[in-house]
Amino acid sequence: MSSKPNNKSQDQDTKKLKDIPKWTRRYAQNRTLTIFVLMVMICLVSGVVAVPAALAVVAFQKGNIILALVSIALLVAVSIFLIIFVSKFGGKNRGLIDQLVEQWIYGKEGAVSMPGPKIMKENSWLEIVFSVVFFICFFGSWYLSEEGYIAFKYLQHVSAIYFVPFLVFEYFLRRPRLGPILLVCPILYTIHAILIVAGVPIFFTGNFYILSICLPLLVYTFLTYVIGHVYSRYALKKLKGLTHLEGETANGD
Repeated sequence: MSSKPNNKSQDQDTKKLKDIPKWTRRYAQNRTLTIFVLMVMICLVSGVVAVPAALAVVAFQKGNIILALVSIALLVAVSIFLIIFVSKFGGKNRGLIDQLVEQWIYGKEGAVSMPGPKIMKENSWLEIVFSVVFFICFFGSWYLSEEGYIAFKYLQHVSAIYFVPFLVFEYFLRRPRLGPILLVCPILYTIHAILIVAGVPIFFTGNFYILSICLPLLVYTFLTYVIGHVYSRYALKKLKGLTHLEGETANGD
């Protein structure tokens, strides 16, 4: 009796075993809903801070002292809350809020872990430097547009000069914890800039010119995280098939 069928079955089992770490890694790298929720939280917090601050400025300009004082009081209350929040989830507890959000979203699927980013551990100052340079470029280009030195039409692809390297740096800063799907955002942003140069009118003018930067960035970031989430579902399905799991759980370490 031939042993070829048995050998073939063993080869298939060996291939499955080798594929498990690969698909576990891809699944772990693309659980992007956590990042998306954290971004929404940051946007909401920014709005909560910005609204009373803007109201206070407008109230002082119009001489409405009562509204200005109420706005300042609200801003102080929000600031105190943020200080308490940061003291609880910052410092030695940094990353705790990420873990809580991830547990809330992916808890039913089990736990997976990836090595921490090496660059983050060894050169944490790099992120600070890149962030400072990024904000200088962003507000600098905004100011130059306001002053008429950069035409509204060219604002988005001028921003691509510093946006794209920063987004690529963010990917390399966080790998292997996050996968290469994050590069979809800078790629789409670059294509957007090329299309404007080619004559496609996908930019804003007038009072809404800043949306030429903000809207593409938000749309492409959202699209990137959606693609990552969909791919994580595919990777989880592959894992279940490889490990013959049943139900809703898939665990990996």
